[in-house]
Amino acid sequence: MVQNCKIVGCECAIVMSHELIEVSPGVNLFCQVDDFTDPWIDKPTIIMVHGFAESSLAWYSWVPFLARNYRVIRFDMRGYGQSTPMSEDFIWTMDCLLDDISAIASHYGLDRFHLIGAKSGGSLVLQYAAKFPEKIISIISVTPPVVGAKAVPNWLKKIREEGVKAWAKATMPGRLGSGVTEKEIDWWVEHVQGLTPKSTLIGYLNWVPKLDLREEVLKVICPTLIITTSGSGLRTVQSVKEWQTQMHQSSLLVIEGDAWHAAAAYPDQCAEAAKDFLKQH
Repeated sequence: MVQNCKIVGCECAIVMSHELIEVSPGVNLFCQVDDFTDPWIDKPTIIMVHGFAESSLAWYSWVPFLARNYRVIRFDMRGYGQSTPMSEDFIWTMDCLLDDISAIASHYGLDRFHLIGAKSGGSLVLQYAAKFPEKIISIISVTPPVVGAKAVPNWLKKIREEGVKAWAKATMPGRLGSGVTEKEIDWWVEHVQGLTPKSTLIGYLNWVPKLDLREEVLKVICPTLIITTSGSGLRTVQSVKEWQTQMHQSSLLVIEGDAWHAAAAYPDQCAEAAKDFLKQH
């Protein structure tokens, strides 16, 4: 569905639209565009990549900060949200996920664009910029893991034995921090994490522990903003600095808080920082 508005009798740019894009046989990605830029001015595009067990809905709080000055493209990664679910035996690869981003860029006619990612989506945008430097203007990566999480075996056990919603609810306080309310937890469980197909999560979690991107991130040459939190139990600020300080044109923003999903727990701070960073590039 595409919605158009009119100014003095003339059709203007897309305001909101969504569609399914086939990226490989039988695999469709749900994409949506938010664009409130002035229609007479060419503005750059941002592609936003969500994290593990999420969907494009995870970025809803960011859109008002960005869509006035940028065309914002959000998509559900394969297996998540309204995109095609993946089976437990699907063979996940980094190249497959990067190709999905390229397919979206090609569909919308993008030669160069900004990339924003959070959690494992933050890892993907770092890897994408390392592999395709000619396509990327800048990247923003929020709490990205560069090695597989140690908690994965416990997560797999919880998902297999108790289901996706039970796992999501149990991990939500760490994800959103000690200040999270029960209503927030319920919303994320019922509308985001808890809707992820079990088969997708199991297959993805069987793959992700093998990842180690510490060398790959050093290949990123575009302007980069890394955002982390001061008190997350998942990773320390020092562990982030160990690789971030070695990157080209990289800056680090540390947000005071104990959530390990800063993009969701502190969206206003993150999005404001992102807007300021994008203005410079």
